[in-house]
Amino acid sequence: MRTTSALMLLLCFAAVGLRGQPLQDSLLHELLSEGIDLTLRREYEAADSVFKIIAHRFPSHPAGYVYQAAVLETRSIDHVSALRREPFDSLLKLAEDFSEEIINKQPDSPWGYYFLGTVLGYDAFARADRGDWFGGLRKGLSSVLQFKTSVEKDSLFYDAYAGLGTYYYWKSRKTEFLNWLPFITDDRAEGIRMLQRCAKLGTYNRFVALSALVTIFIDAGQYQKAEEVAREALSRYPMNRVFLWGLGDALWKAQKHRQAAHVYEDLLDKVMSEKMANPYSEILCRLNIVRIKVALDDTAEVDTHLRVLLAFQSYDFPEELQNRAKAKFDEARQIQAFLKNNRAVPGTDRGKP
Repeated sequence: MRTTSALMLLLCFAAVGLRGQPLQDSLLHELLSEGIDLTLRREYEAADSVFKIIAHRFPSHPAGYVYQAAVLETRSIDHVSALRREPFDSLLKLAEDFSEEIINKQPDSPWGYYFLGTVLGYDAFARADRGDWFGGLRKGLSSVLQFKTSVEKDSLFYDAYAGLGTYYYWKSRKTEFLNWLPFITDDRAEGIRMLQRCAKLGTYNRFVALSALVTIFIDAGQYQKAEEVAREALSRYPMNRVFLWGLGDALWKAQKHRQAAHVYEDLLDKVMSEKMANPYSEILCRLNIVRIKVALDDTAEVDTHLRVLLAFQSYDFPEELQNRAKAKFDEARQIQAFLKNNRAVPGTDRGKP
């Protein structure tokens, strides 16, 4: 898993019935709902095929293009592999152009602004993930402005609440040391409220909101709420690793060590059952299990996990993962050394992946 952030909300999405504001074209709505559902089930090839059908049947609509790009980005995150930049950028450019056409033709409709905000959001995450933080921030702020306009056009456009709610929470969270200033407001509660509203009433972004809420509740130290939200999502999509990682994080932070261990062991089984692009997910699963076993003073399998984990030190990781992998190897060697010397292992923390 890559580092969890506010932009993680842009990595998963779903349609649930006819909540909120579904697209007026019933065929487009049904196809989009099907593709989104397949993406959350991690059936990426099938999802991509559905979104290509949308692009073919509705060539002047942004949905087919932006969600093809979304599949590329989601699969890249899930498999910890490099994003295919050329098709991704091309698809987003098409989606951006057609979103702007909707805005020009229907300036009072929320849809053009919503899709443009979605396009800019995916672009923002991709830029930040490859180290272009300034570009990511610029695109992210532009995305928020489009979502704001969408809600201004229709206050019941709940899908746009996912992006806005996440922005309000993290903006306030990162500037909380300035809250004493009269022009700096603390909008965290409002952000959570908007996300909860989207989770309840959104048409296409219910699971966007749930994903964001898991991350936010963990950040806020509300681990029980994070666990409840993750379990709610997993009740529908038990194979979705975004929510499995979130559940493991929440349980570990809440010191429910044995339950957290079961989640990470389940994740490890799922990772091992697939041919992954690289072993980083396996490394992280094994290190999390080691951390928990040590915390429980149950070191029966720790040596095995550490040996397997450290055997990947010679692996040629992608550039964006090299420093993260090195940090995991350093921690694993530290734990190994302390155990070998029969000394107490210093306090470890689940931390960020």
